[in-house]
Amino acid sequence: MSSGRVLLAVLLALVAGCSVPVAADLAENDANQIVVALETNGIGAQKQNDPANDGRWQITVARADTSTAVRVMQSEGLPPPDSPGVLEALGERSLVPSRASEHAKLIAGTAGELERSLRAVDGVLSARVHLAVPVRDAWDPLRDGSVGPTAAVLLRYRGNQAPLSTDAVRRLVAGAVPGLSADRVSVVATPVAPPATDSPALSHFGPLSVTRSSLTPLRVLVGVAAGLNLLLIVVVLILWARMRRFHSTVAGARSAVAAAGQDGH
Repeated sequence: MSSGRVLLAVLLALVAGCSVPVAADLAENDANQIVVALETNGIGAQKQNDPANDGRWQITVARADTSTAVRVMQSEGLPPPDSPGVLEALGERSLVPSRASEHAKLIAGTAGELERSLRAVDGVLSARVHLAVPVRDAWDPLRDGSVGPTAAVLLRYRGNQAPLSTDAVRRLVAGAVPGLSADRVSVVATPVAPPATDSPALSHFGPLSVTRSSLTPLRVLVGVAAGLNLLLIVVVLILWARMRRFHSTVAGARSAVAAAGQDGH
């Protein structure tokens, strides 16, 4: 039993050593997006708890697929940048808060919330929102003809058609910023071509054809299975030899007893 446990531990260690992390410290939603993107491009990926960050996740792939996985993630804009929302932005208090600094934090938080909303749309790979909102107060009211708030949005999407129309993006942004009209929102949407991934090269292991990344785990599994079978054969041979020796001893004892009985008669 102890030998089997040792072999199992060695197997798990070898298989784990064949995988490397390509992304860490991820929110669960971001980790799920990376797994879907990698598996869509033919790369096996696993989502695991990040041992260095409680409540966060990491993505591991086979060592042979590392470079391809990184290329796919870069093309897909994953993991997405961390965009602070309004609460996060306003939570960063300065020692001497000013009206201008609080206004800037509010604008940054609003832009972050808009970026999150746009990235949540299926097909949107990345989104950046830039807001230019001047500070207004009672002593310097906004007069007719002065510059009002403006916004610029950059979208990267997958596919031939944008998942959101330009008018829809303008309405979304304008609705989140007081005093901003939809016609003062500039939107640039660019499609992203799918990453050029090479078809996985097949390696032969006896009569089997497997991907290169699966070859090492398969060899380990076959080697461990062969080792366990060899161990079982050795154990059976040892037991057989002991049983044979036991039967020989018993037969010899019986013969000695029978011979002694004959001598007595």
